Amino acid sequence: MKPSRLLALASLGLVLSLGMSGIAAAQDDTTTQKQDQQAPAAGDQQQQPQFGPRKKAGQQQQAQPGQQPAPKIDMIAENGQWKVQCEAIPAMEGQPASRQCGMIQITKNEKNPKATLTLVIVSTKQNGKTLYNMRVLAPIGVFLPTGVALEVDGNAVGRVPFTRCMPQICMAFAEASVDTLGKLKKGKQANFIIYEAPGIGMPMKLSLEGFSASLAALDKASNGG
Repeated sequence: MKPSRLLALASLGLVLSLGMSGIAAAQDDTTTQKQDQQAPAAGDQQQQPQFGPRKKAGQQQQAQPGQQPAPKIDMIAENGQWKVQCEAIPAMEGQPASRQCGMIQITKNEKNPKATLTLVIVSTKQNGKTLYNMRVLAPIGVFLPTGVALEVDGNAVGRVPFTRCMPQICMAFAEASVDTLGKLKKGKQANFIIYEAPGIGMPMKLSLEGFSASLAALDKASNGG
């Protein structure tokens, strides 16, 4: 895996559908680089990890005056623990309206259910080639400099660097290479490891059952199928 230099990220609506709010829809390369440079300093400030949302259970985020309502989410496919969802992105700031699709799975740590992790994979076209981007939504309180480690069936694959943190979550973003996708397609279980401190990992296991079918559904949906 390598850090993505693309503008397309998991959209706000797709994340809102999972109950995760306040995530920017896109970042440019300059912003991403600046956030990566600031990440270690932010990690130093986390003295005692407190994983999970800061708002109370059952508390819903209220829409602010003048804020656009969350777009409608269409369920495209569901395979195993994976869900493929699409939303319509309204035109804004000179950009035409578009359709954003992603495949999503939510998991939690077996020993600490308050620590949850969401993986969103989106596909995007660049120069006629389809590229896949992985966005990992991790709980606040993580140790940022180490990023998120990825294993497939016990074998190390790579790391996803953190790009920014919001009041409720921290986000890691990377482009999934052909090799990484191949391992995910053939594997049975993925393990994303977030860190409380250097050397203290917290595994987040995701089922890979239905991964290939969901990826095919994502491609079809992203191409207007």
